[in-house]
Amino acid sequence: MNEQTFVLKNQAEHYRVLYQMNKCTRKEAKENIMPYINLINSKSKEIAKKYNQKPKIVSFTTYIR
Repeated sequence: MNEQTFVLKNQAEHYRVLYQMNKCTRKEAKENIMPYINLINSKSKEIAKKYNQKPKIVSFTTYIR
């Protein structure tokens, strides 16, 4: 995991906790979490293509659960 991924992951986890505690709105949480989810999904697609599999896509709703 490189530094950019680590920073995005920490930010996403932080906003996930804030959203679950009702400290921020869904829109605000989504704006801050989506860059990390997009990075996860793109990496998943690369790996799936390499091994001829279907990618496991993460959605915002799935992530915040």
